[in-house]
Amino acid sequence: MRYLVLAVVLSFALPSQAAEIIRDVGLNGTDIISVSGTFNDGDDASFRKLAATTERAIIVLNSGGGNLHAGLEIGRAIRLRGFATAVPPNALCASACALTWLAGSPRLLDANSKLGFHAAYRLINGQASEYGAANALVGAYLNQLGLSDKAVVYVTSAPPEGVEWLSAETASAVGITYEAIAAKAPEVSKPSEVLPHDPMSATTAFYSALAAADGEAAAALVVPEKRGRGPFNEQAIHGFYGAMSVPLTLTRTTLRGPDNVRVSYEYKTDKGRQCRGRADIQTIYAYGRTLISKIKALDGC
Repeated sequence: MRYLVLAVVLSFALPSQAAEIIRDVGLNGTDIISVSGTFNDGDDASFRKLAATTERAIIVLNSGGGNLHAGLEIGRAIRLRGFATAVPPNALCASACALTWLAGSPRLLDANSKLGFHAAYRLINGQASEYGAANALVGAYLNQLGLSDKAVVYVTSAPPEGVEWLSAETASAVGITYEAIAAKAPEVSKPSEVLPHDPMSATTAFYSALAAADGEAAAALVVPEKRGRGPFNEQAIHGFYGAMSVPLTLTRTTLRGPDNVRVSYEYKTDKGRQCRGRADIQTIYAYGRTLISKIKALDGC
């Protein structure tokens, strides 16, 4: 069934939706705090407020990443409180989320989940930070966690193109220790939270991030195998969409199939190039959420 959704006009950058942070009562006095969705500025304050209500907790993570500052500050709060971190079965935890996971004591990871690191080109307090400056912040954070020199080098040397997905062999070689979820915390060994299959919302969120030139939020909505590569690279997104005299405006979204959305948009570059374009967006449902898998521009821009 094909239907037309009312035009969405973005004359300014829409704020990205905050991560969902929920506390549930767990077993033996240990609560479960789940953190899912894209990390955004302010999520660390929300997390600290909720974390203050419990003495013992396991932090269950399912996020493609997002704001570096929020990820590091949530990690610091986890380490300060002595909480465990866990990535449950069939969940995705990448970039800022993976850095948060490192703060857990202990760290728990399921064999069927994906955890990956990416070079730290991120927006910090609204400003783009190049790899060196951002990695310096990450390195200081990792030293605070007491990670080995090998682990610090491994994490901060992650490729700018793509994601370094952690394997059991690599973790052992660099000294990133973790335990199997089922053996340590069976109450979080159930699959991660399943969100509705929603290509329209995923596409709108992705283009809202492009409009804001927020590469980290946009990349967090991309399938793992393409995350950080080519047009889905955070730096490339920020560099291109941040150099607009008239920011990108999403003018129409149309569902054209169970997994496909057509979008119409406008923008004007700082060099005066005007674009009124369309693109077909292909999505896929994976890791309990809808992710962008392919974009085909139809009008040359």
